[in-house]
Amino acid sequence: MASVAKCAATSFRDRVNTQEGLVDRAIFSEDEVYRVELDKIFARAWLFMCHASQLPEKGDFFQSFMGEERVIVTRSRSGEFEVLLNACRHRGALVCRANAGNAPSFTCAYHGWTYDLSGNLIGVPGLTDLYEKSLDRDAWGLRKAAQVSSYRGFIFATLDPEAPPLDEFLGEAGKAMIDKLADYGDVEVVPGIIRHRLKANWKIGVENDQDYYHVGISHASLLDAYGMSRSEVHTRYWQNNEGPSVMGEYGHTTDLMTGHYHATIFPHMSMLTDLLQVVIVRHPKGPREMEMWYFTFVDKNASAEDRKMAIDRNNSRLGPTGMVEQDDGENWEFCTIGANSHAMRDVPFNYQMGLGAGTTGDSGEVGYPLYTGPRTTEEYARWRLKCWAEWMDADSWPDLQAHHSKPGAK
Repeated sequence: MASVAKCAATSFRDRVNTQEGLVDRAIFSEDEVYRVELDKIFARAWLFMCHASQLPEKGDFFQSFMGEERVIVTRSRSGEFEVLLNACRHRGALVCRANAGNAPSFTCAYHGWTYDLSGNLIGVPGLTDLYEKSLDRDAWGLRKAAQVSSYRGFIFATLDPEAPPLDEFLGEAGKAMIDKLADYGDVEVVPGIIRHRLKANWKIGVENDQDYYHVGISHASLLDAYGMSRSEVHTRYWQNNEGPSVMGEYGHTTDLMTGHYHATIFPHMSMLTDLLQVVIVRHPKGPREMEMWYFTFVDKNASAEDRKMAIDRNNSRLGPTGMVEQDDGENWEFCTIGANSHAMRDVPFNYQMGLGAGTTGDSGEVGYPLYTGPRTTEEYARWRLKCWAEWMDADSWPDLQAHHSKPGAK
């Protein structure tokens, strides 16, 4: 295992060789790498929190994570969305233990400090007798996310006050990815988020979203159940394989395959549309563990039958009992074990599929560059990991803005 000193001295760009398609396996398992990720990625990036439909009324709240930080997303008394760190300013205990609900305020169960929906400290037991009214309540409110913003009802937050506006972070490519799901109608999230944990690195799970190489192999039993032959799979994913895809700034990626639209907003938000209307968030829980969250979307005007079909479709494919995710989850766990191999630590992972086979150029029609080449390729993964290394090497948001790669740039 690399030491902290090695992490500090070695450029992460050196560990992700996209020119040759070779990637240091340790970035998927190393403790020191993970600690840098929490600081350079999850404390900087705009992270998806929840959808506005989950907070329709003042006082509604939803608990989420920013990296490993617990946060409460609220709709305040003014109707604004707030993102509060779920840690009492007195001793750090949780002030909210429910996953979601409606409340006028949040009270720490340890010593009773109470905060309003905007995080202001409004109640302190013994303020007069024990603190002699000397405690400055205005200075001891809950810490908040530095910025909160939304796009088409999708709420994001960042802990970094230097982060550019959400609109710039998403770019035209990222916004188009969200549009694909939002355009299904007046969408809302179905109550009940599927949650489960896997002993796998979060990046391996994200990478799988545009990995069509594994479909006919890992999901052979599922395809058999649906009556799809091996030759059909081969034709669909390996032969009829050309078409436009998107490599967006800062690591966003998507394929444009009809019926299997998979989009990823860097770092850990994925959207599956056409076949499934779902958002997947992979919360990191250490270098070798993550927690998967699935948000099912339906049109508010959908019939009861259509709503049930959407829920059943996602339940049958996703999550710990899903026919697809059972196959994938096991693979990701084994990959993480392999990434953590001491005997193989000097052997890189191979990311050479489709190397040099495609081109990225401007497209006046959509307003952002399109990648043209094989859909079954590792170009998606190479682009994301190249961007990941740039995030990890950047000293600040201004540094990242000045030095990040642009799609199609030489």
